[in-house]
Amino acid sequence: MRHLLKDNRLHLHDDDGFHHGFTALWLRESSDDPAWRDPRTGHKLGDGDLLPIDLRITAATEEDGGLAVEFSDGHRARFGYPDLRGAAEDPLLHDLAGTKHLWNVSTLDALPWHDLDRLQADPAELLAVLDDVSRLGFALVRGIPSDLDGMQALIDQIGFMRVTNNGAIEDIKALPPEQAYDLSMTPRALEPHTDNPYRIPQPGYVLLHCLANDAEGGESGMTDGFHIAETIRREHPELFRALTSVPVNWRYADEQAVLEDSSPFVEVAADGSISHVRFHGRSDRIPALDPDLIDAFFEARRLYSRLISDDANQLRFKLQPGEMFIIDNFRMIHSRTAFTLATGSRHMRQAYLDRDVVASRQKTLMRDLTSTPWRHRA
Repeated sequence: MRHLLKDNRLHLHDDDGFHHGFTALWLRESSDDPAWRDPRTGHKLGDGDLLPIDLRITAATEEDGGLAVEFSDGHRARFGYPDLRGAAEDPLLHDLAGTKHLWNVSTLDALPWHDLDRLQADPAELLAVLDDVSRLGFALVRGIPSDLDGMQALIDQIGFMRVTNNGAIEDIKALPPEQAYDLSMTPRALEPHTDNPYRIPQPGYVLLHCLANDAEGGESGMTDGFHIAETIRREHPELFRALTSVPVNWRYADEQAVLEDSSPFVEVAADGSISHVRFHGRSDRIPALDPDLIDAFFEARRLYSRLISDDANQLRFKLQPGEMFIIDNFRMIHSRTAFTLATGSRHMRQAYLDRDVVASRQKTLMRDLTSTPWRHRA
């Protein structure tokens, strides 16, 4: 790695063609020196916007495989070459570490099953679960105690659950009509959907734990919503633009709550990747925007709906007592076939986890097990 100071910027060059220029203020504010940044939390001890706007780099010298940089305000900071290159090549924070594998049924090699006893005994096994959730959008766990709060054993390994106006762990089973506050509390089929797009923020992860499932029907279905969105972007870019530009109104209301949000079917991150998909055909209300845009949106929604229900894209399986799934609710479109109460029972327990809880647990496990900062993991 070679460096050059020019025009108050630090330019780095490598033999493989890498080149990037770093400004004086960026370097100064990015310093990890304990006089500027708390080594425990990583928080700055001063205000970046109070640094001199005419700050200059006065020197940059080789030091222990990196650079010692001095500034006109007297501050001195050390930067490792890998850290500087990593900051240039991967400048954005990611929700979860790891490369995503977008899948349909034919490209999903095997179901990602894990065992509760093993992940409780070995942090590396718990990290493997969270890695599967990050990579595939879901993971499956066996050996969950078949009692009402059995899933708490897994939740305790990750962090705190999300509590909503419906409480914490909810029963998902058929109830008398006067008691059912959600369509999931009936034996009807549940069309492909993401949970609760009307909440702010929308729950990040859904955990579904099986206590009984011997009734006829009651199969679970999952589709990779990111794969579907990328397919539409590649094959129908004009329809993809409609999915990303129409702010759909999502709404749920009953005696105790009115829950509303306006957000698109598909969100794109700053790096161009798909970051969030929503689909909930029972709660979406389409705003009266430009007619041409709305016509394109209805066509795009119809295509999205057809693709997420296609047998080539939808994985189907039937949970057994003691089994559960964890799904990324920003990515996975899930469903349920109808079941017949006269043939048996179906009783699930459901909980939510927020995205920061899951991301933090994955990143701390990665840090503690590999001594590698999560953001530089391949």
